[in-house]
Amino acid sequence: MTEADHYRDQSVRARRLARAVRDPEAAKKLIEMAEEFRLYAERLEQTIL
Repeated sequence: MTEADHYRDQSVRARRLARAVRDPEAAKKLIEMAEEFRLYAERLEQTIL
């Protein structure tokens, strides 16, 4: 597993958790974190290419 894959997996996990929590603020923060993880994974892939 590459480092980019790790952050992509974390993004998926954060989105899944966001759908499971009942607190709207927590869900919002998890979605923000998921997007940050996704962007970080994307940047890591770009530096490798």
